[in-house]
Amino acid sequence: MARYKGIEVKDGVRQLLPHMPLIEEYREVLQSLQAVWDNLNLLGQMSGTTAEIGQTREAFASLTSELLNNLAEQTLAKREQEMKAKSQVVIDILIRNLFERTADIGFLTTDDAIRRFAAEPGEPRALQQRFQEYVRKYSVYEDVVLLDCNGNILARLVPDARVLAIGDGWVRQAAATTATYVEVYGHSGLFPDQPRSLIYAYRVSSAQGETLGVLALCFRFADEMTRIFRGLAQADDPGVMALLDAGGQVIASSDPWQVPVGAELQLASGRLQRLRFAGRSYLAFASDTKGYQGYLGPGWRGLVMMPVDQAFDMHDDDQLAAIEPSLLASVMSGGRAFSATLRAIPQQAEAIQRDLSRAVWNGTVRQGATSASSIFSKILLREISRVGMSMREVFSRSIGNLQTTVLSSLLADSQFFAALAVDIMDRNLYERANDCRWWALDSTIRRLMATADDNGRQAGLEKVIGYINSLYTVYDDILLFDTTGKVIAAANPEHAKLVGQPLDEPWVDECLALASSQSYAVSRFAGSPLYAARPTYVYLAALRAPDDARVVGGIAIVFDSAPQFAAMLYDALPREASGEPVAGSFAVFLDAEGKIIAASDPAYRPGQQLEIPPDLLKPPAGGCSRLIVVNGQVMAVGARLSTGYREYKGGDDTYRNEVTALVFIPLGVYDAQASLAKPSGDVASRRSSIAADVPVSEIATFHLGDHWLGLPVTAIEEAIELSGAACLANAPKQVYGALLHRNEALPIYNLDAALGLAVPAETAGSRQVVVVRGENGVNFGILVDRLGEIMEAAVSDIDDLSNIYVGVASVLASVVKTPAKDGSSMLVLLSVASMSQHLRGSLSAAPLAA
Repeated sequence: MARYKGIEVKDGVRQLLPHMPLIEEYREVLQSLQAVWDNLNLLGQMSGTTAEIGQTREAFASLTSELLNNLAEQTLAKREQEMKAKSQVVIDILIRNLFERTADIGFLTTDDAIRRFAAEPGEPRALQQRFQEYVRKYSVYEDVVLLDCNGNILARLVPDARVLAIGDGWVRQAAATTATYVEVYGHSGLFPDQPRSLIYAYRVSSAQGETLGVLALCFRFADEMTRIFRGLAQADDPGVMALLDAGGQVIASSDPWQVPVGAELQLASGRLQRLRFAGRSYLAFASDTKGYQGYLGPGWRGLVMMPVDQAFDMHDDDQLAAIEPSLLASVMSGGRAFSATLRAIPQQAEAIQRDLSRAVWNGTVRQGATSASSIFSKILLREISRVGMSMREVFSRSIGNLQTTVLSSLLADSQFFAALAVDIMDRNLYERANDCRWWALDSTIRRLMATADDNGRQAGLEKVIGYINSLYTVYDDILLFDTTGKVIAAANPEHAKLVGQPLDEPWVDECLALASSQSYAVSRFAGSPLYAARPTYVYLAALRAPDDARVVGGIAIVFDSAPQFAAMLYDALPREASGEPVAGSFAVFLDAEGKIIAASDPAYRPGQQLEIPPDLLKPPAGGCSRLIVVNGQVMAVGARLSTGYREYKGGDDTYRNEVTALVFIPLGVYDAQASLAKPSGDVASRRSSIAADVPVSEIATFHLGDHWLGLPVTAIEEAIELSGAACLANAPKQVYGALLHRNEALPIYNLDAALGLAVPAETAGSRQVVVVRGENGVNFGILVDRLGEIMEAAVSDIDDLSNIYVGVASVLASVVKTPAKDGSSMLVLLSVASMSQHLRGSLSAAPLAA
């Protein structure tokens, strides 16, 4: 522990507290109030009127320290979680993208047109046009280059007269490697003006295995990183996202003015660190990739850096106001959102406030019960009560902010992970739209589909699409069909029986009517006989004859939706520190009608209607989050609508398919009856507005449920905490039990039972006992929920109940016609004689039981 401006704080947050303005504000206000209260307490002790109040000072100081520490820790934890999640997504989204590139290079090197040109180089224009077709579909590439094994350029998408040959080492490496691709990031002779390029290369071989050359796919690295950073950026966010290479050098930055490319940063992964860079202090979090299907990429890391002086700029907004009280109370009572320590803070604050209120109440009662009542003492007590109420207000606001910080962090998590899920989906399906169009341009497929049916056509076609399907495992099948819709070939051997059968699907005609090689079609997400009646998407493109004169059929690629969507959603789940998904969390994709497309939890089946609030099904741009109840659990739910990736579902693309991703994080069991603890009321005495010559009675009041009760101050000794009470065996219901008070047994009268009231569960553990001066000097206690004000009432406003009602229980003596300050109820005075009589009869017949 360390001290910060008079407050005991934990070492982990000491250096960061000066940068947490909201916590600084609370600290200053609390310490200012504490100083005022200390002065008032000193005056009270000098006058002998507030001896009990000093006992709560240490508790207030302790709670102030604990509250500020927890608020600081949760503020830091919220920022750390945000930085951790962003840094992980920066690298993992990129790695998913690069994984697709490793498949692309392996497949493209088997393209017949490329093979023929590598074997017999000539005029490159036709091959350049093929490269253009490829990049029109796979727009993640800036260039496609075919070289011979010595680095001479044979054909290139974007010719550069300055570069006819290169001496890059990756050319020889790609020609000789035993791996399935070569991945290189660095300066390349292909791009003399660029400091670094990301290139995927592999050899082009003849059918006999002879190496003919090397093909290179040049990834649009800077453009892709800009898209990733833009998708994760938030308005007015002062942080910087970056990508580090294996040596710790920055190779991409969302803000190169703060953190330039080329900067060297030596950081450990997986933990929040303090970093000084370019004369400024930062918080930094770096994450290694989790990989994708075993692919870990070039060894890069995602990084988020946040200037310390701006990291904790927060507004003291009451974000909990819009949350249903029973939801918030349920979350506060248990579950993963709030630890036992955090849940105890409001209880501690209420207990301390209750002690202070009781001390002021007792002091006011004593002043009213003495003939030498001091005007100064009453004013002093009233002022102490006012300061106590101010403290309660600050505690209430700071506790509310603590709760808001925790809940808003969880809600932000759910929204962030929903955005991640939908981004993963859009990027994945972008590749599917590309694949079907590119494979429709395969020269072997087009030639065989354009020829008359013969015994070798099916085998030739299935050889091509079977090879494709072996490389691209995200597909359950690839089908080729003619202009009548009849299946000509199937890649999946299990679907051989489909060959020769007509496809009775609405998308057949849509596919055959596609206008160009850039067009594609997608089925509805529905059960399909091509996928064992399970729901999936089928991506389609028209097949044209080699001369492009006519459409000769179509290609249908059947997305293996069940495992692929499940994997996407699983990767978007919130994680524990161990890396395992949070227990009970789940994620779903929904269509525009709220029907489930896929879910990470098998309890939710595709096609099932999910009943959710409309704003979650149709979230605004940027997404939204809220608390809802699902199967008896309070859940933080984040929602994000699909917006597409690059051309897919955007720009001139005519395909639109509204999909919403939802991520659910369980926070605790829902209790519809749960409610937050109500703070104690103001117990200061009410200033009398009664004329000086009018006889008055000073009354000490208290509350039992919604009932406002009281006794003359002369009948009351003090109020004490209900603690250590023992029950009385065989006693009537009006007798609660007894406790030891001033070395004597104090019997306790149960007003709830006497008046036929139920004891609210939430107040049972925080009740108080008003010690009453009974008949013949025998004191007894009565149970109350909370203490009220000390007030003066004109004697003429007090009416005996027998004059108003007939048959009223004898424990009620009279009513006071003076209304409550809020006008909610009438003050009823109790009968000390009746309660004493009940207790005398009960105690004579009931032995005390431990």
